[in-house]
Amino acid sequence: MATFQQRGDRWRAIVRRKGFAPKSRTFPTKSAARTWADRIERELADQEARGVAEHDGATVADLVDWYSTYVGQLKRISLTQRGNLSRVKEGLGDKVASKLTAADVIEHTRKRRQGEHINKDGHRVPACSGATMNVELGYLSEMLKVSKSMGKLTLLHDPVAEARPSLRLVRLVAKSVKRNRRPTPEELSRLKAHFHTNAWRMKLPMADIVDFAIGTAKREGEITRLLWEDLDAPTRTALLRDAKHPRAKEGNHKRFPLLGDMWPLVDRQPTKERQRIFPFKPDSIGTAFRRACVALGIEDLHFHDLRHEATSRLFEQGYSIEQVATVTLHESWQELKRYTQLRPESLHRD
Repeated sequence: MATFQQRGDRWRAIVRRKGFAPKSRTFPTKSAARTWADRIERELADQEARGVAEHDGATVADLVDWYSTYVGQLKRISLTQRGNLSRVKEGLGDKVASKLTAADVIEHTRKRRQGEHINKDGHRVPACSGATMNVELGYLSEMLKVSKSMGKLTLLHDPVAEARPSLRLVRLVAKSVKRNRRPTPEELSRLKAHFHTNAWRMKLPMADIVDFAIGTAKREGEITRLLWEDLDAPTRTALLRDAKHPRAKEGNHKRFPLLGDMWPLVDRQPTKERQRIFPFKPDSIGTAFRRACVALGIEDLHFHDLRHEATSRLFEQGYSIEQVATVTLHESWQELKRYTQLRPESLHRD
């Protein structure tokens, strides 16, 4: 049975049939949504009549919907993974998953890399880097493997694995490039002055957030997750819930020290009746930072570079690897050294 939901000036059609995963798609008009829903209902009825297993004709879009719903109940699917699977759904959603080929994967990658385009929902999607595409294909491969092992897909080969050699050869995918960018003192001074000057029009205290990022080596998402109840005044420490981990993020709660001026910085934040210390969206912080850099003519500086700055400063102040890791919460020196870019002049000891 089909249902229709209006979302702004667009219509979303949802088709549900017993024994089949729900199917949905958004259209500019209700009539277009109804036409699509009628076609899907006929196809499902035909498959049921012929005794064809659902997964034999399941599209990549069907698998993304199933994976996000069913597997999402078994394990946490990060916003990054959901976003990447959405891009996969937009580019490969109409393909029958069991017939997906390496050529399909290569063509999808080429389109994603070639430049900005408009997706089916009318949203603008920018071109992506080879490293970003590498991650997206990793999530696609994972989804196909899980779908196959759980009986949702008949797949005799891995199209992503088959496509990777050619993708690397023509440089459509690449490993992430190690960044070594640190803001200069002059850049930080200009940024903070800009944030103070424009504080009246901003809804978030960017000057304090920048200082906190440099003082604690925390990411935007980590900063905005910190809770008032997780502060410990006697030890001047804070608890970060679900700290990033390559294999076990959920339940990976870690306590870190609020060094120097970080405790008074946190203590002066308003709205303590709220649960979070910095009750903002991570994307809002990144957007405000990028806009400030553009306005000031500061090139190639990302908010995440402040984590590099924080880590490097701790080493320059004489802290050991173990002590720095207590602040940054890295699991190993191999991970920690990626964020360490020492300035040669900092090694002088007068």
